[in-house]
Amino acid sequence: MSSLQRQSLLHSTGVPDGTYQFPVSGGRKLKFQLQWLKRWKWLAYSPSLDGAFCKCCVLYAPEVGAGRGHQRLGRLVVTSFNKWKDAVENFNAHESTDYHKSCAAAADAFMSVVSNKQDSVALQLDKNKKEQIEENRRKIFPIIETVLFCGRQGLALRGHNDSGRIELLEMPVANDGNFRALLRYRASGGDAILADHLRNSGRNAMYISPHIQNEVVASCNNLIVGDLVSKINSAQCFSVLADETADIAGVEQLSLCARYVDAAVGCVREDFLQFVPIFDVTGKGLATVISTGLAKLGINLQYLRGQGYDGAAAMSKRISGVQSHIRQLHPLAVYVHCSSQSESGHFRLVHRHSHS
Repeated sequence: MSSLQRQSLLHSTGVPDGTYQFPVSGGRKLKFQLQWLKRWKWLAYSPSLDGAFCKCCVLYAPEVGAGRGHQRLGRLVVTSFNKWKDAVENFNAHESTDYHKSCAAAADAFMSVVSNKQDSVALQLDKNKKEQIEENRRKIFPIIETVLFCGRQGLALRGHNDSGRIELLEMPVANDGNFRALLRYRASGGDAILADHLRNSGRNAMYISPHIQNEVVASCNNLIVGDLVSKINSAQCFSVLADETADIAGVEQLSLCARYVDAAVGCVREDFLQFVPIFDVTGKGLATVISTGLAKLGINLQYLRGQGYDGAAAMSKRISGVQSHIRQLHPLAVYVHCSSQSESGHFRLVHRHSHS
């Protein structure tokens, strides 16, 4: 498991949001209590299993072991806990075990490292390694900032020649693209760290290749989409907008957008989320792509209240169209014909009658 995945799980409580209704179970009709998550910070709830887990022990018990006496790992670690009548007693008992204390300490140390409150053990033992990491970050910052600049200004990164070392003393014969040109301009304008990196770095460690550029763009995409998904889920009400078209390679692509109320600024927003390749253009196939695409992004589909597509049969048909299949899964998602296409169709109709 990656560090980002561990960090995400340690932050998560498992509960979709504060309004989530926990299911009732057992003869006494008891259920999980939201206040338990505040009392025991290590606790997490699984909606799919209707049970509780200890985040720290699930992540770190295999590494630190079962403590003195090889205590048995059972509920809250290997299996979910759902005996709500005895929850408080069991949670307190689990918290007092040696293996939980070791796992909690490992989790706290990990979070301190990822939040830069302390260095990892490897860095504490190797001062030169820490200095090397800081130097590498100083070198990569201007490269990342240049990719961000091109993105903000809508400038293409690529040119006729995207490979090889960037020459600072002479201009290239062929246009090598905005990205390399901006790096050359920045290095020639006084960025000594970048200039030294472009001149002296190994050919396999320049970090200016198209592959690295794509990685930076993908990282930006993850951050932007994550922020949008957080706003959409916070609104607790959204509509999905989708349309499909073929790209230059002939692959059908579905554009997913969401319309929601941004409470922070008090306005309605329509934001593009993602392009999704599609290979089944039937109503059912497109509906599956929309549902799975939104779910993979982390959007809570229980808040889906509307759909907006064009008038194509695959999208709008009442029995076999996308809107029909989505309504079967989410009955509150009302279909509305795309207003832009409605207006353009109305304009063509009026224009035709005025000439006839």
